Amino acid sequence: MKYATFCALVSITLLQAFLYGCAPRRAVPEEEYKRAVALVDQGVVFLRQKKLEEARKSFELAGDLAPLPAARDGLGCVELASGNFTRAASLFEEAYHMDSSYDSALVNLGLARELEGNVEEARGIYMKILGKTPSSVQARNNLAALEYDKGAGTMDVLRELDKALMLSSHQVIRDNVKALKSR
Repeated sequence: MKYATFCALVSITLLQAFLYGCAPRRAVPEEEYKRAVALVDQGVVFLRQKKLEEARKSFELAGDLAPLPAARDGLGCVELASGNFTRAASLFEEAYHMDSSYDSALVNLGLARELEGNVEEARGIYMKILGKTPSSVQARNNLAALEYDKGAGTMDVLRELDKALMLSSHQVIRDNVKALKSR
């Protein structure tokens, strides 16, 4: 899995293509829907392998078969990994508008905005996620990384990372805590 690195801390985002909340908006035959979900899963594997063109094709075809926010989000991840932050942000927004409970797209949008240099907008996005979904591990981690990059105190950043750790013992978060404690 590819992670974006910010100074000493790493943000969780690319490929958080969770499939909950991906109900199609048009009538899709069950087999087509299942095939679309499988293509999203395959796209995630390709992204992890850094096979961006294969991932793009998988996500595009998945989106052709069923209107899955995860397919648009996946395309956004391909664009993000390719350095096309503005295009990625647009795709993440589309995914979120398809299903406003699909927080992975919003987390990815925050990272895209951060990489574009819109740090305050990214912070606002992370805060919005945490306001509606306080259990978002990705948003907590990314907010902590952003605050660290902006010069927040180590204790404040560790406090946010500890909250994320209480929700999930994700390796990226453990590595971030270890990096902070070793400074």
